[in-house]
Amino acid sequence: LDDTKAQAFADISQIAKDIENEANIETLVEAKGFADCVAVVSGNTVNIVVKTDGLMQNDVAQINEIVYEQAGILPVNVKIVERQ
Repeated sequence: LDDTKAQAFADISQIAKDIENEANIETLVEAKGFADCVAVVSGNTVNIVVKTDGLMQNDVAQINEIVYEQAGILPVNVKIVERQ
């Protein structure tokens, strides 16, 4: 029972950290000039949805840098989806 409680607390802590990372990523990406951003952190991966008329390579690099700084997730594990 103690192991189950410990695992539950660890899971809750990770979920709270993921939510905080998502909010930070969204705020920082929007601060870079994107009108809208949604970030979904799931384990060691993140999906980013941004409103854009087309991402330039430097935009992708900036988003990847923000994700890495906030969540420690490598660019290879970041999926960026553009919407108009």
